[in-house]
Amino acid sequence: MRQRARFRASPWRLAGFIAGMTIALLAVVARLISVQLVHGDQYRAAATANQVRLIPVAAPRGIIFDRSGKVVVRNRPSFVVALIPSEVKDIRAELEVVAQTLDLPQALLWDRLLHHHGVNYRNFDEVVTYEPYGPVILGSDLSVKQMARLAELKNDLPGVDVQAQPVRDYPYRGEGSHVFGYVGQITEDEYAQLKMEGYTPNDVIGKDGLEAVYDRYLRGVPGGDQVAVDAQGQVARHLSYRPPIPGNGLILTLDWRLQEIVERALAKGIRAWGGRRRFGGAVVVEDPWTGGILALASSPNFDPNDFAISISAKRYAYYLNDPLRPLYNRAIAAATPTGSTFKMVTGSAALTVPVVKLHEVVYDSGAWNCGGALFRDIAAGGLGATTFVPALAASSDGFFYQMSWRLGNERLRKYALAFGLGALSGIDLPGEYPGNWPTNAWSLKVTGLPLEPSDVCSLGIGQGAMQATPLQMANVESAVINGGTLYRPHVVHAVVDQANRIVKTFEPQVIREVPVTKAALAAVRDGMSRVTDPGGTAYGLAIEGLPFGGKTGTAETAGGAGPNTTWFVAYAPAKHPVLAMAVFVDRSGGYGAQVAAPIARDVLVQYFHMKP
Repeated sequence: MRQRARFRASPWRLAGFIAGMTIALLAVVARLISVQLVHGDQYRAAATANQVRLIPVAAPRGIIFDRSGKVVVRNRPSFVVALIPSEVKDIRAELEVVAQTLDLPQALLWDRLLHHHGVNYRNFDEVVTYEPYGPVILGSDLSVKQMARLAELKNDLPGVDVQAQPVRDYPYRGEGSHVFGYVGQITEDEYAQLKMEGYTPNDVIGKDGLEAVYDRYLRGVPGGDQVAVDAQGQVARHLSYRPPIPGNGLILTLDWRLQEIVERALAKGIRAWGGRRRFGGAVVVEDPWTGGILALASSPNFDPNDFAISISAKRYAYYLNDPLRPLYNRAIAAATPTGSTFKMVTGSAALTVPVVKLHEVVYDSGAWNCGGALFRDIAAGGLGATTFVPALAASSDGFFYQMSWRLGNERLRKYALAFGLGALSGIDLPGEYPGNWPTNAWSLKVTGLPLEPSDVCSLGIGQGAMQATPLQMANVESAVINGGTLYRPHVVHAVVDQANRIVKTFEPQVIREVPVTKAALAAVRDGMSRVTDPGGTAYGLAIEGLPFGGKTGTAETAGGAGPNTTWFVAYAPAKHPVLAMAVFVDRSGGYGAQVAAPIARDVLVQYFHMKP
């Protein structure tokens, strides 16, 4: 009876089983329809992608032009011997042949193979595992003879290939090097940071200068050989070649003719003053009406071509160990007291507040008791009874001690900061230093002493603990020239594509309007325009047919025990200026009129085609 009951119940179980199987079968059919019909193309592409790999070839970086369209940074072809690790059959035998062909030590090739992209591999198997398709560059800039020999041996060297790759080329070598910067192979740490932006482990990227700041525009899109691989990841066959897409170009605000003049004048002026002694120096030339950088040079400079392929250890050690630090951009990072060039700020502040009237007679005895501390002028006796304009032209410390004392620390600080001191200007170059304007808190932290009221007399003539860069002083001068507008300095005007169509432009940006009166700035310009007159600190440096304005500066170092740092700021022509220039020579000794001013004069003579 129990058996009959179970038998009578079994049809329902059978029906349930059939229904479950039917549902499962329908689900499988639905999934097959989805995979093969609805999403077939998508999954087919994914499967193909799993079998296809790209052996990358670098894209040419974008060309860099000066403001007139002159090419100042470009690319050149370089033939390299590259290794595809997954294709190699006998690494030791192949490296031996390559070493003999290139006339290089095997140890060097092994070093390049096992120390690639900033990664230290223990053996070749690790290279195959982590970089199966490379390419690992074993040698660059092959000669025709080397290329021909490797081509003959190609069938006996699986995985070894000769490729043409673009190499960054700086045709003017050291000129403009601190503007352009340099490029180099991406490191493992850099790749980890940039891979989400589409960078690959084989990319060459900008390491400094414009090359670094605008790398995302310049770098292009890599191409290369598309290959099919088997289940073990070995290359089965070559499919096609995907050409790389060159990067966009940059149009700069630089005037390359002026840049070359500045580079030569700076080097010549340092040699003329120092003889065999070497000094660091810098020149910044700016368009006072836009903030565009017309020229920027730092001495000593460096050759970016040294970094374009693979810099030798010896050459790199030279750059690192040279006490003058050629890689250091003094134009934007060397911050020191500015000497009397700072009187542009003190003077415009004094007339604006006002603590002095334009034609007010002030007696300059050559010294001033500044809150109990006696400050002396380098010129004994001072100017006697004088007014603002001749005092600025003669750079009278006695006069400006009094102006500083009348202003006081707080008001002087207000105007110094308004002119951009103690802050980054925001120039589109890496490594800018903000300089320093001392506060009471800073003084207590650094010296253990409070900022004294008498400190204002040192600060007001560009001495003491204040610091500014050549770029900042060129920017201060530009604001004096243009009526008080402080622009953000910039080097790049536009980004263009390969057809020279504009992709992006960078318009002048105003940081602020400096709160000084137009009349005060006009008086400062009047005093600066008389700097080459009799009684002016640059008397004897006038240029026939080219009136120009300027201001000398001489800054003490080591509390007066070290060699002076010399400055000169200049603008020309005096009536309708088209450029503002700051010249800086670090620890040169002498005075601004002896060292820095002749460099500025040389630049103006050559640029405006005047007689020396």
